[in-house]
Amino acid sequence: MRSPYQAVLFPLSALMLAGCAAVGPDYTPPPLPSLPSSQFPISFGESPAGLGSGAVEVAWWRAFDDPVLSTLIERALAANHDIGIAAVRLEEAKAMLGESRQGFVPRGGAALGRENRRRSEVETPPGQPRQIETHRGAVDAGWEIDLFGRVRRSVEAAQAQAGSREALLRGVQAGVAAAVAATWFELRGIEAELAVAADISQSQRKSLGLVERLVRAGSASEFDRLRAEALLHHVEMAAPELERRRAASTSALATLLGETPQTFKPPAATPGPESLAVQTIAVGNPAALLSRRADIAAAERTLAAATARIGVETAGLYPEVQVQGSIGFVAGSLDAMSGAGALSSFLGPVIRWSFLDTGRVRARIAASEARTKEALIVYDQTVLRALQETDDAFKAYGAAGSTLRLRLLESAAHREAARLARVRFSAGEGIYLDVLEAERSDFASRRALAGARTDQRLAVVSIYKALGGGWQICAQPDQDCSGADGTSKLLAAKQTFHKP
Repeated sequence: MRSPYQAVLFPLSALMLAGCAAVGPDYTPPPLPSLPSSQFPISFGESPAGLGSGAVEVAWWRAFDDPVLSTLIERALAANHDIGIAAVRLEEAKAMLGESRQGFVPRGGAALGRENRRRSEVETPPGQPRQIETHRGAVDAGWEIDLFGRVRRSVEAAQAQAGSREALLRGVQAGVAAAVAATWFELRGIEAELAVAADISQSQRKSLGLVERLVRAGSASEFDRLRAEALLHHVEMAAPELERRRAASTSALATLLGETPQTFKPPAATPGPESLAVQTIAVGNPAALLSRRADIAAAERTLAAATARIGVETAGLYPEVQVQGSIGFVAGSLDAMSGAGALSSFLGPVIRWSFLDTGRVRARIAASEARTKEALIVYDQTVLRALQETDDAFKAYGAAGSTLRLRLLESAAHREAARLARVRFSAGEGIYLDVLEAERSDFASRRALAGARTDQRLAVVSIYKALGGGWQICAQPDQDCSGADGTSKLLAAKQTFHKP
């Protein structure tokens, strides 16, 4: 005749052998949108000049041949706070994954207890005292038999969540590199505009001095002098706004580098050359883009995590089977704990089934399914936005190149016109109004040219940002991409603001 434990354990063993499949849907990665299979440039649509089908450069900022920019990006990857936050969140997700995996192993620990109890007369056996004392020392353990995959689905969800956090970290690293490059180029462009304003101001002072001499000689009128003075002040008015923009760009760069704006000293920025030099930018193909973009990878992993959580909630419809056991000593006094008769142990199955809560469980399943549908929509939207950003970046690059070409021609024409106007006026030909108009146009065109050079560099940065490149360099062992380490810098900031 079988014991009650055997009557339970034999069917339980059969369930363990049969229960190999986890409940809930098995995750399948969503299909990518239909894209042309041909190579560049057809696969990306109409291609502007300067783009090629080669593999995307990992450290794309090196293509600008700017050592200062490379140093700034390396510093930002090692000290940026957004990267530090993303890295800590990845650590949290990995820790949660480790906790989920502990569901596969038994849990428990040591238990020590002492009970001093007075029993009622009804529950006290005849001839025994009503006052009893019990000492217990044991090791208790329990193990959930994952028949329906609740633990497995939990691990799947945690693993996918960790993958999403890792992809988000890569995305932040790429975004920070692009932000540093864009801010640096804006700062260089502002410096170029300031140089133009200083050059034109110097030229205007010379012109004003010439007009003043002509007025004293009777060869020019007071009207000409006032117009020359007004143009000089017009040029000088550009400097305060440019200084404000330079300060704002410097503060933004300091924040990206994890430093306080009040103590940050930006590297020297020299104006870039006015010659047009467009190198070929390797952009790959759409399939490589979709596999490289960190935001797409994060959205896909989020979808996988949401799908696994459906299985976690579905497991609530089925019984939860555990094996619990204990081994230790139980005695009426501490002296008796060492005796052989004090040894106590048990091992047995525990089955919990909240069949009365199926309504709540099904509601949670429906909520998980809705969140999975949302994650799928977000994934599709992320893919479409990635393609849109890439297409917009290509078009902006083409427009920036065309604009820069025209600005170069325009600036050269205005500069030559201003020179000829000054020569003619010095020779007694023409009127000074022609000189004023030519110099005003020269100033505007040279500032616009500096802005066009900046826009072209920013367009290149936008292309690399849209292509999702840059984070791969962090896989190199000699590259520090850990971001801020959480060390507080508030004291340093307070000292900066409260200097004696």
